[in-house]
Amino acid sequence: MVNRFYKKLIYKAFQGRCVLCNYPSFRQLDLCHDCEADLPWLETHCARCALPLSTRDSYSECGRCLSKPPIFTQCLTALRYDFPVDRLIAGFKHHGQLHYGAVLAKVWLNSIGGDLDELPELLVPVPIHWRRRWLRGFNQATVLADDWGQTLGIPICHALSHPHATPSQQNLSAALRQKNIQQAFTFTPDSPIKGKHIAIVDDVVTTTATANTAAAILARNGARQIDIWCLARTP
Repeated sequence: MVNRFYKKLIYKAFQGRCVLCNYPSFRQLDLCHDCEADLPWLETHCARCALPLSTRDSYSECGRCLSKPPIFTQCLTALRYDFPVDRLIAGFKHHGQLHYGAVLAKVWLNSIGGDLDELPELLVPVPIHWRRRWLRGFNQATVLADDWGQTLGIPICHALSHPHATPSQQNLSAALRQKNIQQAFTFTPDSPIKGKHIAIVDDVVTTTATANTAAAILARNGARQIDIWCLARTP
């Protein structure tokens, strides 16, 4: 009887329930400490594009970034796109499980948010075509940008649009991703990005084709510095 009373009391005080093991998380986050520790954390990685690296030098750049530097300055992420992060992102993005995105956004803030040397002045979510947004009900990048923007006090700027329907990037090769995304985005006139430090927001960075294409458009229109913020980086 006493144990049942304390269990009810604890549940009322800590109503968070882990999205992975379904046990009470005992914190203001729907992810328990054990499951969080077991996430596929991004360890040694390229200082530019965040590609996981085998070298122990965490400040080195990958061969691709050394030979052909991307337009953006850095990609900031905390996780590898691996189990169970891939399942959480799929649920968030394709099945409307917005609380999965909220959990991963909080994990990003806890891991990355406090170590930022300089906050960007604007967050620019990667756009999706209106038809895909209508079918999905939301743009996952905008949801993340709203979350991070409200927490960090950074305005959102929809400086990019996606007027042309293109196939999903998900199952394309690196070469086809680059070709597919090349003409997908356009700049929104009068967007106040000139001379600004911008962070482009997306859920996952895979080949950097989307990130670099979006960054190139913002750079051509006067952005001073462009970073990429994402939940996970594909190995």
